[in-house]
Amino acid sequence: MVKLIVAIVCCIVLTTPMIQADDIYTSKYDNINVDEILKSDRLVSNYFQCLMDNGACTQEGDLLKKLLPEAIKSDCAKCSEKQKIGVEKVIRFLTENKSDLWKQVVAKYDPEETYSQRYLEKLKKAKV
Repeated sequence: MVKLIVAIVCCIVLTTPMIQADDIYTSKYDNINVDEILKSDRLVSNYFQCLMDNGACTQEGDLLKKLLPEAIKSDCAKCSEKQKIGVEKVIRFLTENKSDLWKQVVAKYDPEETYSQRYLEKLKKAKV
């Protein structure tokens, strides 16, 4: 009986890191410089076209498009802190500088504006 309990505990301990790994998004693209992308109208346009299904996507663009609906609905629950900071930068940039693009992204990914309003409220609180 003791051996069985030890075996179960070992299985739980050994599989916990794998479970946690699925609970967060990959950090593969965490070194992308969001600020540099936002400074480039061409790159912003390329990512926007990708998200809107109007243009080709890079690998990171494909992943972003795939994960975006879940990330929006879950309040970025699987995002790392670095990813959350990047999300905040992008939303702030789009709402302040490219509101037309922001409105189109919201229309596609959050047509009832349920989640986008929550993000905007967070940004307002963070700004104060």
